[in-house]
Amino acid sequence: MTDDLTTALRTMAESAPPPAMDVEHVLHRGRHSLVRRRMAAISGGTAAVAATALAVGVLAPAGSAGHRSSTAAEPASSSTTTPAAAVTSLPPDVNPHDPVTIGWKFGYLPSGMGAFGGGAGGLGKNQGGVVAYDSAGFALSLDSARQLTVDPHDKNGGPTEKIPATVPGARQAYWAGYGNGQIVNNAGSYGGFAGLTWQLPSGEWLTLTAMGVDHRADWKDQTLKAAAHMIRQDHSQPLPFRLTSALPKGLTVEGGSASYLHGNELSEFLIQAGPDPSNAPIVMIVTFKTGSSTIGDAVPPQSKNTCADSNGLTVCVSSPDPEPEPLKAAGGAQALLNQVVSLGNDPANWTTDVLP
Repeated sequence: MTDDLTTALRTMAESAPPPAMDVEHVLHRGRHSLVRRRMAAISGGTAAVAATALAVGVLAPAGSAGHRSSTAAEPASSSTTTPAAAVTSLPPDVNPHDPVTIGWKFGYLPSGMGAFGGGAGGLGKNQGGVVAYDSAGFALSLDSARQLTVDPHDKNGGPTEKIPATVPGARQAYWAGYGNGQIVNNAGSYGGFAGLTWQLPSGEWLTLTAMGVDHRADWKDQTLKAAAHMIRQDHSQPLPFRLTSALPKGLTVEGGSASYLHGNELSEFLIQAGPDPSNAPIVMIVTFKTGSSTIGDAVPPQSKNTCADSNGLTVCVSSPDPEPEPLKAAGGAQALLNQVVSLGNDPANWTTDVLP
């Protein structure tokens, strides 16, 4: 992944056949957010199914959970004969000052799990992802508007068969299989993972990836039950920073995300620098817990990075070099960085009032 970010994002979404991908490399390069959305088409390779979930972030408990996105889902009825995903749509819970809107939420989570973190971008309505987790290391990652691709001739360790699954009310449902009925694959130090795909009566596809299945004996039943109770709702994702003024002329938000990986905040905010979404350069505002990482873990190696530490976070503006004209005309990366107010590493303090 040495192409510039714009090219890499779009190429990954449009590639056919999808390239092989290494989960550890994806994580190391910090593809925790919009890149996961652009990776939606990628399902080949040794651990590509897990890459989609892991790129959002396999989340550790947030500790303090003062905003709406960090609360656990209310338990659904023990019966899953009427899946909420097929029939329930909640009114939007969207702050117009937050450009990161996620289209789905968990209607059921097993005891001990909480939902936090997610991302979405300019790839179409209802797209995006959300993650739930427990303290033992088990996680469920929803990826909307995506169907797991199965290639019976795959030689690189990707899924080769569809294993029938039952998600009540779905048109069809299956686990990604790896031969002889096996549905669990391995993501190295992240443990076993399994991918469940189902089609709603509306025709939409959803994919739920169970991560760390080694940590939960009933992971399969719980994954199926969570799938049966997904709820359609547009809701804003709180972010760990806000801007003091509107984006300068020529800069428009493409999307963003936030995660709380092992207690360390990481967010990426993608800004289109130019009028043409098909080839405009991408400028990023990246934040992470100071000392937990480096900006090189989150952006392309050729990017120009302007950073400062503030309120426990390292805040960076990352852009192509030379800077795109709209950014340069607005005073450059430093001027944009000066508009970013850090809200710290505690998700309780994050906001949906991101833009003025």
